[in-house]
Amino acid sequence: MTFQLKYSEVLQGSFEPRALNLMMVFQVNCPGCFLQGFPQMRSLHDKYQGRISCSALSTAFEDFDLNTTENIKLLLEENYLTGETKKAFDTNNLIWNEAIPFPVLVDAIIEREEMLNSQFIDSVISNHKQFSKVLDHELVENKTSLQHYFNHYQKCGFTFASNLLQGTPTFVLFNASMAVLLQWFGHVNNKTIEKELNKYLVS
Repeated sequence: MTFQLKYSEVLQGSFEPRALNLMMVFQVNCPGCFLQGFPQMRSLHDKYQGRISCSALSTAFEDFDLNTTENIKLLLEENYLTGETKKAFDTNNLIWNEAIPFPVLVDAIIEREEMLNSQFIDSVISNHKQFSKVLDHELVENKTSLQHYFNHYQKCGFTFASNLLQGTPTFVLFNASMAVLLQWFGHVNNKTIEKELNKYLVS
């Protein structure tokens, strides 16, 4: 599977795929991204600095009034939190005051009409292993299922939609050719993740 990455801009740092890349896909209105996702990403960044290139991609598949580029900029420039993320920190008497030490990109947004386009759906099917060996009638069913799935979105981040990500935070390890090597959603303990990441490091 190829990691289908399309971003509208880079808000912090510079981005160019290297031999090994770990990207966290997040939303600013996502408490779990900040309570668990970013702390884990910082830990992995510090441990593998120089060996794995780390970055974060801000996406949106809901709450488009909150998951905005403006709020990402405020996060980076002023440690500003918004929506449910701010509520979670306030409720637990927590303060977000840590700089993000890696590049931050913004996912390109596509509208529902583009996601329902047969060319887009065909590209998703051709890129995912679960669709690779199916009969003709199953392929038609898969197309219909994807149309129903994408129809639920008013609009969405291209990277989020085209890779059929489950939610945020999602972590994707990929190489310079954009081939996906490892992917996980939500919280997985560091020891488990480090064991998997170490398999891809050249000794």
